[in-house]
Amino acid sequence: MLSCKSSLLITCAAVAGFAAISRAQDVPAEQPLAPPPAAAAPAAPPPTTIGNQNAQGVASVVNDYLISEYDVSQRVALFIATSGIREAPTGEAMVQIRQQVLHALEDETLQLAEAAKHKLAISKDDIDRAVQQVSNDNNMTPEQLTGTLRQGGVSMITFRKQIAAQIAWQRVVESHPLARSVQVSDEQINAALSRLKDGADKPQFQVAEIFLAVDNPQDDEKVKAEADQILQQLSLGASFPNVARQFSRSASAASGGNIGWVQQGQLAPDIDKVLGVLQPGQVSTPIKAEGGYYIMLVIDRREPAGAAPVAAPALDPDGPLPLDRLLLPLAPETPPEVMQQAIAFAQSLRAGIRSCADLPAVAARAPGAQYFRLGEMRAADLSMELGDAVRKTGPGGVTEPVVSGAGVELLVRCDPAVREVKPFVMPTREEIQQQLFVQRLTVLARSLMRDLRRDAVVETR
Repeated sequence: MLSCKSSLLITCAAVAGFAAISRAQDVPAEQPLAPPPAAAAPAAPPPTTIGNQNAQGVASVVNDYLISEYDVSQRVALFIATSGIREAPTGEAMVQIRQQVLHALEDETLQLAEAAKHKLAISKDDIDRAVQQVSNDNNMTPEQLTGTLRQGGVSMITFRKQIAAQIAWQRVVESHPLARSVQVSDEQINAALSRLKDGADKPQFQVAEIFLAVDNPQDDEKVKAEADQILQQLSLGASFPNVARQFSRSASAASGGNIGWVQQGQLAPDIDKVLGVLQPGQVSTPIKAEGGYYIMLVIDRREPAGAAPVAAPALDPDGPLPLDRLLLPLAPETPPEVMQQAIAFAQSLRAGIRSCADLPAVAARAPGAQYFRLGEMRAADLSMELGDAVRKTGPGGVTEPVVSGAGVELLVRCDPAVREVKPFVMPTREEIQQQLFVQRLTVLARSLMRDLRRDAVVETR
């Protein structure tokens, strides 16, 4: 679920090297990650936090690299601002989120130090492209994404640091000597295509994952509790891709957890059994399988070859539709630049609305926003602009922001979305090659991360 899946914490010697990544506008065309201090350096100075001059306390020390309380609080705020949770977490839920964030930051610290050791480079363009992809996945422009983060009290530097860590780790894995062994041959592609043809009578699932590794059996209960907490966040409306980017330990985190299309029987038996009973849009409970716990999302489903496709019913432009309304009130004489800001804000709110059930909480979080239950209405009975916007949406859909005499409006159809039944489609050779490559790279990434954690000295304050 991007579908680019940290705070980089390095000693004083690396400040100059990483500052370019921390400040997006200063990143040169190709800036290598600064190396960590040499392990054999005598009388090493006390560890120092990067990218934060106002840190209040130390949350954790990872191999002499600091994670400050400020870093943790910024990442918690990032998660809340981008997750889509309907109600702000409090109490025990907030404690659990903080623990998840700290764990993720500790992993990213190890990953970035490994990238620095190998002098791997990340450019400003690399990060810009990843930001654009995240924006696209959330139906926003980069400017709207920046505004959403700002409203949540999150610095864009924090977001770009996390993306830099994800890109850096991908390059660590891809440049590892063992990565040569994950190259996919023509024979392997042919074998995979043959298996798919033989299994054309089985359904296919487009799936995303959140994976939490269990590196030590004694951590099983702790990791299971973390998985349960993530499931609770998803049940409160958190975006699966954004949660995957924040907390998943799989290489697929860079793409929001999306691992593409799989055929029934292709994944581990415990996972495969659960996928068979999930419908598109549904999320599994935590599944214990090889290496840890998985939370799976079925994005879409294709039926076996020969199944008759069934399309979603066409919108009746004249029929009554159950509608809800979100209004950002504005005076008629509102200056154009303020109106554009309101439209951008409405677009960012739209990205977090998946059904009418989300609207009350969205309105409560948006200063001045007003929520209305309109009930059954015909598009023809609305203003021309609102009516046209409603006609362009399907069941459960949200209109684009519409400027009216009252301000900027969003209308939401409250009728449930109808699943379109799609027949089996044979993937291309390129799709098979990419899927096999990602699967093998993911196994390698987990192995490397397990080794880094095993050898690390982590002191949580």
